[in-house]
Amino acid sequence: MVLELTCLRYKGVKLSFIAIQSVLLSERKNAKKIKMERYTKSFIASALIYAIIGSFLGILYLLTSEGFISINGVSIYPLIVATVHAFLLGFFTMMIFGVTYHIIPMFTEKGFYSPVLAYTHLFLSNLGVIGIITFLLFSTYYPTESHPMAKGAAVLEAASLIVFIFNMLLTFIKGIPGTGPPNPFGTTDKETDLVATRYTSASIIYFLIGCVLGAWMFLSPGDIYFIMPVHAHINLVGFVSMMIFGVSYHMFPRFAGRPLHSIPIARRQFTVLNVGLIGMVLLFAFAERDGAIYRVILPLFGTATSVSIGLYVYNVWKTLGANHPST
Repeated sequence: MVLELTCLRYKGVKLSFIAIQSVLLSERKNAKKIKMERYTKSFIASALIYAIIGSFLGILYLLTSEGFISINGVSIYPLIVATVHAFLLGFFTMMIFGVTYHIIPMFTEKGFYSPVLAYTHLFLSNLGVIGIITFLLFSTYYPTESHPMAKGAAVLEAASLIVFIFNMLLTFIKGIPGTGPPNPFGTTDKETDLVATRYTSASIIYFLIGCVLGAWMFLSPGDIYFIMPVHAHINLVGFVSMMIFGVSYHMFPRFAGRPLHSIPIARRQFTVLNVGLIGMVLLFAFAERDGAIYRVILPLFGTATSVSIGLYVYNVWKTLGANHPST
């Protein structure tokens, strides 16, 4: 009888220990679950909504430009510009911000410094994008006669980016280590991440410049024909492409489970891309379009930009390729 009670007690203690261990393991798993912040989800949701709006505006442009329908008070050129901004500022940019708000804390292992600033960025950015799109549609003839409210919205968009940069800098400087979401992609070498961070940091700087130029176009329509190609290249090559390069250099080695094929190529690409882009925008802004300097040197800078993209394609191809030695 005593032996049976002893066995029962032993089994009871063992079962209790197993139950406690299961609870601790469950709590540990829950603690490691990836949690996406609400402001991150809000940026992504905004991006999806703007994708729908941009698609709708694109259909309207197609129907009006081909003469199928006519819309009172809406001109064709402002309509296409509103469509482009719905995709560029609304869909692409909001999606990039949403991903950035999640990935930067993941890789730095620090939560974003201020959720309040993140929500302020979200509010100002949406206000700016909605204002730009809406009031562009009611501009009599963009770009020389844009609606005054569109000008104010462009300033708000630039201000929202300043809030984001301020929040990001404080995250790097004052962020608390260990407060970021867990990294499900594993680790890679720090040197690759440092190179990738150059791209993402430069991308944000280019976007700030692009927003300032966009506001300048609204506020000073007479300068628009010089600013527009600079604005377009700064945003598409400097902001969007540079961000894609940086994020993919962060992520592709982790996806492939192998190191980046060549860090020196990534560094050279960064240098060549910036030289080509900066050279092009300076010529767009200051050179005479019919001058020999413009006609001879501009293709060289354009070629440099294309070469940098070729370096990126080669580096990524070799990184993801089946013949790359696994680590």
